[in-house]
Formats: sequence, C-alpha cells, structure tokens
Amino acid sequence: MDLGLKDATAVVVGGGRGMGLAAARCLADDGARVALVGRNRAVLDSATADLSLRGSPDAVALVADAEDEQQVQRVFEEISDRWGGELNILIDTVGPTRASQHQRRWRQ
Repeated sequence: MDLGLKDATAVVVGGGRGMGLAAARCLADDGARVALVGRNRAVLDSATADLSLRGSPDAVALVADAEDEQQVQRVFEEISDRWGGELNILIDTVGPTRASQHQRRWRQ
C-alpha cells in the first residue's frame, strides 16, 4: 500500500518489537526513513536491519530509556543532526511505565 511517505522521517519509540515494529515495517515498506528507539541494542539492531531490507533508507537504531529525559533529548538531537532537523512522524508504542503505574496508585 502506498501511504505517500517515501523519504518521510519517522521515529518509533518502542519500535524494536511488537506493535512498534509492525508500525515501523509499514513505514519502511513505503520508503520512509525510520529511527527506532528502545532500550535493547540487539533487538533494535535486528529490527533496523529488517527495515533496511524493506526499503527504509538510513534506518537507525538509537538506545534510550523513554523514562529518562536526558536520554530522550540526546536521541532527538542525534536525529536532528542526522536528518537536518526534519521529523514528520512520531509513534510512541511504549506501554505503561513504572512511573505511570506509581502515579496511578497515588490517584486512587
């Protein structure tokens, strides 16, 4: 399916497996440049290799914990440097975190 995303830039947080990887594959199949963000280097590297084979030019794996603001900032600075500040799509497939579960308990 042609989504019209050829050469678009996309970041998928939690993109190494599951729903995130499925979304990243759809983007790659359409020719988008995809950056995967997650905590496990081996999982991300494997997924990025798959995206490259599917047609994602300049697919990249970036290790970061989505709960760490400094790591998230570093990732987006790297993406900005790599792609000239252009970002068209952001997908966040990270499930509930320890912090959000903790906050939910306090609200009850």
